[in-house]
Amino acid sequence: MHLDYWFGQPFTAQGISLWLLLGGFLVCIVVGLVAIIVSQYQQEKFKKIILKRFGSVGVSMGFVGMIWMFFRQEGIVFLSWRFWMLLWVVVSGWRLWKIRVYMSQRIPDMKAEEENRARIEKYLPKSKNK
Repeated sequence: MHLDYWFGQPFTAQGISLWLLLGGFLVCIVVGLVAIIVSQYQQEKFKKIILKRFGSVGVSMGFVGMIWMFFRQEGIVFLSWRFWMLLWVVVSGWRLWKIRVYMSQRIPDMKAEEENRARIEKYLPKSKNK
């Protein structure tokens, strides 16, 4: 892979590559919207947060990909480089990695903290205003 490939002007997408790229970006948007809608009906706090984060990634990265496809199809020199697609993949991967880290490390810590707080609160005095 040479720099000319990543920073060169690509041809406009045609045929199957056009439909795969557009379809992939549209799937990202639809999956993101579905995740956001499903998160509204979740009762568990942590599932709601995770679904909102996945939805945010899907919708935002789908729209960015669609904008990149527009620039590519219109032949706008700087904004249609393949480098932007590589950057899109890296940013998407990084955001999904952050969600995975949140799910595997942060959520168990937060659940343990809530359990500890509930265990301690039963010994604390209650307010009499209720």
